[in-house]
Amino acid sequence: MLYTLKSYIKFILTSTNEHGVHSPFVFALLTKCIYKKRPIDKKLNAHLTQQPKNTSLGLISKKKQITLYKIASYFKSNEILVVGKSKKVATIFSLARPTSCVCIAEDFFEIQALEKQFDLVYIDTTNTALNPAALFEKTLYKTHKNCVFIFEGIYANTKNTKAWQDIIASQEVTVSIDGFYWGLVFLKKGQEKQHFTLRL
Repeated sequence: MLYTLKSYIKFILTSTNEHGVHSPFVFALLTKCIYKKRPIDKKLNAHLTQQPKNTSLGLISKKKQITLYKIASYFKSNEILVVGKSKKVATIFSLARPTSCVCIAEDFFEIQALEKQFDLVYIDTTNTALNPAALFEKTLYKTHKNCVFIFEGIYANTKNTKAWQDIIASQEVTVSIDGFYWGLVFLKKGQEKQHFTLRL
């Protein structure tokens, strides 16, 4: 807990928003997707209203769920993989992309059994015993070339943070975003390798 708090303070001091971004791709992601305000879809709203209203945890959770909804919608993701025990996240993706295929896997063996190529992969690093960096490397061959990876819990502990650093150093990664609660990774070919620390 102390490690996460210290990491958050450092994040607040070093992070920026769209005004500190010089990448057209990331700027568009922030302004046209994550920061853009729009009416909440009726089905999403119904899903959110069933959750706690009177706790800060519930409010944070709702904000994060709306952001995940926006990301899946923005990239028009059709084949989505959720790694971990995150049924709530799988539900959000299904609401965002009702005609898409959303698969849940708890380990690499289950991922191997899936005969699909994914364009969005969500990995909850707090709910898997596998090393996130190893999982990333082993999942790469199951993804499309422009796949989006979302890692939750990159500052949950030192092990996860080290794995996150290994992931963004990978030659396969061209654009990465440290959003504290999440790490976003993109495999866009032909893109200059860049890393951003942004308030999402």
